[in-house]
Amino acid sequence: MVMNIPILFLSIACFTNSICSFSQEPVQEDRVADTLVYLGGRSAPVSIVNMTSNRIQFTRQGESEISEIDRKQVEKIIYRTGRVEVLNRPVFEMVSEDNWRHVFLTEDQEEIAGLYERGPVEVTAAAARNRPTTLRNAEIRLKREAVALGANMILVTHTEFRGGYGDVPSITMRGIAYGFMPVPPEED
Repeated sequence: MVMNIPILFLSIACFTNSICSFSQEPVQEDRVADTLVYLGGRSAPVSIVNMTSNRIQFTRQGESEISEIDRKQVEKIIYRTGRVEVLNRPVFEMVSEDNWRHVFLTEDQEEIAGLYERGPVEVTAAAARNRPTTLRNAEIRLKREAVALGANMILVTHTEFRGGYGDVPSITMRGIAYGFMPVPPEED
């Protein structure tokens, strides 16, 4: 029984020491943060705390307050381990002359609200096959004209088909091209 007292005392001392060491504030290591990439392309260094099917909880670097954001607003998360989790595809990409496929056609005035006018576009197209092929060709040519103006969307204001049975179908399309950014001022 006399031998058990020192062992009991030693056990209590070790237990107390371990409790004291766990109760202290953890030492912050200089770790690389996670990166939150928003749909607009902007990114922010954060630490991901929790992620649900609708929301992402995170803390900003150097802060302890937990912030939340909808998953719909985030393109991807690049974790500090290097793993990339893509949540949404980017809505728009930069427009160049070879990506006319990213230009949208609309006849609805509300869809161009807040966009900047780039200028009028007009094409006349004819195809030897049929009316749908002629329409598709005209739309492609209209989109290419809009890309040359730096536009992302076209408000179609006029569409006119010509050619009856046995004739070569043709179409004339007119519209106004719009972009997401204002036209840069010309330098003198």
